[in-house]
Amino acid sequence: MLKSLQFRLLAWLIVPLLFMSFAHFATSYHDIQKNTQKIFDKLLITLAISISEHAISSDGDLLTEDVLEVIKNTTNDELYYKVIGPDNAFIMGYEDIPAPIDEFNILASNVKFYDATFLDRPVRVTAVKTLINNDTYQGWMTTYVAQTLLDREEYMQAFLIDDLYRIAILIIITSVLLSIGVSLALRPLKKVQQSVHNRSPADLQPIKHENLPKEIAGLVAELNGLLERLTAHLAFTKRFVENAAHQLRTPVTALLPQTELALRNAKSDRERIAFDKISKSATKIARLTNQLLNLTYAESISIGQYDFPPIDLADVAKETCYIITDAYPNANITQDIQPAPTFAIAMLIEEVIKNLLGNAIKHAGENVQIILKTEQRDGCAVLSVTDNGKGIPDEFKAKVTERFFRLKSDAKGSGLGLAIVAEIITSHQGKLTITTPSNGQGTCVECIFPNKQ
Repeated sequence: MLKSLQFRLLAWLIVPLLFMSFAHFATSYHDIQKNTQKIFDKLLITLAISISEHAISSDGDLLTEDVLEVIKNTTNDELYYKVIGPDNAFIMGYEDIPAPIDEFNILASNVKFYDATFLDRPVRVTAVKTLINNDTYQGWMTTYVAQTLLDREEYMQAFLIDDLYRIAILIIITSVLLSIGVSLALRPLKKVQQSVHNRSPADLQPIKHENLPKEIAGLVAELNGLLERLTAHLAFTKRFVENAAHQLRTPVTALLPQTELALRNAKSDRERIAFDKISKSATKIARLTNQLLNLTYAESISIGQYDFPPIDLADVAKETCYIITDAYPNANITQDIQPAPTFAIAMLIEEVIKNLLGNAIKHAGENVQIILKTEQRDGCAVLSVTDNGKGIPDEFKAKVTERFFRLKSDAKGSGLGLAIVAEIITSHQGKLTITTPSNGQGTCVECIFPNKQ
């Protein structure tokens, strides 16, 4: 996840958003707390003034039912009050309501707010001084009103929750929009990725980069430059292998009839044995040279863009099987040939069949039974060679198509047969599978070709 460019971009965008949201909430908390304090403090002033006016008009009598009803309807909190006369004499209310620690200056303000504890409960207290001059009192009268904090906390909590909801909705909507925006911004990069992913391993054509953002277009241009250099290097390598194979094939081809002639004219067993070894070695070199040429040809097809001609695998299989049985008259090959039309190069398909049948004859063991089969299946042309021989261990099935790989170091052959088969199948956009038959004995090599261009 941390390696995802989309995740990193979203993180760089959303983390600051979360930080700013937290800062906004902290500021809102402070503002809501301050405004809540102001609102409820004004209520306390109003109640204190009402109580002081009642105390003045009633000469200190208890609050009337009307005043008590007003106080009751004003808040759900517990309210406590105390009225002190000009000579600090207690007039009415709760005498134990604590006074402020520092006496406030009347010249500066006749209202003071402070926090205290009353009856073991935290309260907010306001003290209001009122100047009176009547027959009963002359001077400053102080009215204290204490209120518990339940209403304040509920009021502030409601605002904070509402603010949290708004912030959460804003974060969610913004995150979704950012995710969509980042996804749309990265879509050209994903298109390039998909274009590369859908290519065959041998397709080195330049990647199209029209209408791409300049940042991605620059990356694609560099990739195209790399592909061009790689194509040139592969072309040089293939030319070298092809030229070397041609140079080898010419003298080897000339050597074969000469060794056969010398073998027929040998005058002694010693000469016959020597010429026979030379003939077999020359034949092996000729076969290896042809394999290298076919491999180079198949690779050049993979890199290029070819329109394959229509053929029928059945026709190629019959002709190739005739050639193989002529070369290996003791081979036990059964043909199960059904029409299998596809688009391919017949010469390369012939090479595939030769390699598969040759491998089965040489490596499957003595008295092996081989089945050469062609058919149509699921809209594809299928060619398969099945034997009941020794089989290939599961751990080596993925490796046998590698160049020069052999199950045993002393095994016959060059190790190129199945590598050539795999390259030819790839060049035709086909699929190669190597499995063990259902009876658990031998090997089944299946080549699947599309029956359309």
